[in-house]
Amino acid sequence: MLTFMMLQELQDQALQLPIEDRWQLVYTVLASLQKENHCALMEPDPAFPDIAFRSDAENSWVPVIHGTSIHVRTVVMAATEWEWSTAQIAEEYGLSEAQVEAALVFYKAHGDEGYGLLAERAIESSKA
Repeated sequence: MLTFMMLQELQDQALQLPIEDRWQLVYTVLASLQKENHCALMEPDPAFPDIAFRSDAENSWVPVIHGTSIHVRTVVMAATEWEWSTAQIAEEYGLSEAQVEAALVFYKAHGDEGYGLLAERAIESSKA
């Protein structure tokens, strides 16, 4: 009951803010949640500092561009299936060309089969 009352009070206070401040509050909360979900990741492999692992909906670890939620597979698909250039991928996803290259190099080094093995190694090393 206490939590509901606190949430209700927070909602009442938020509704008293000017609309611009309400939107800023929404963006801040969403950014915080996104950061919380992505920072619960493992630190990047030193060999691939632009790549991190995060848990997906099935609780499997998938490689993403560090600091984003963009999957390495998305970058690879854009490059191979859609035949986009590094510059096109970078522009479309708000990445640097170096980040796109890092994702492609990571995939070339590990492919699909390496994802699970790398994640397991990363989890084990983070426990040590």
